[in-house]
Amino acid sequence: MGHGRAFCAGGDVAAVVRDINEGHWRLGAKFFWDEFSLNYLMATYQKPQVSILNGIVMGGGAGASLHGRFRVATENTVFAMPETALGLFPDVGASYFLSRLPGFFGNLINIMRIISKFSVYLFTVLVNYLLSNQI
Repeated sequence: MGHGRAFCAGGDVAAVVRDINEGHWRLGAKFFWDEFSLNYLMATYQKPQVSILNGIVMGGGAGASLHGRFRVATENTVFAMPETALGLFPDVGASYFLSRLPGFFGNLINIMRIISKFSVYLFTVLVNYLLSNQI
């Protein structure tokens, strides 16, 4: 287990936009190809994956965590899809998972872009919940 503050902060989408604006669209295309290919591999992988979301989970981190069979969130989990602030749809499979949450919780994430602290407890359809000192 890492000692940082994040499970995964995601990719630098702003850098992709800069590259595109500077005429280097192939870099952005490769970035998304690699990211989506990795997410596909993780979603179809036969061996179990356990994601311990004890910290920041943003953008690409959502894809890296939600595709596994087992997900554990803690009171330190901050889940966000900041891409929506840039006008991008929740990618990396997040739109698939978020659309299946009960009570329109996925829509709430799409609108608010961030769900943090104990409100992530509402994620129990997608994750198991433990206090961080129980990990």
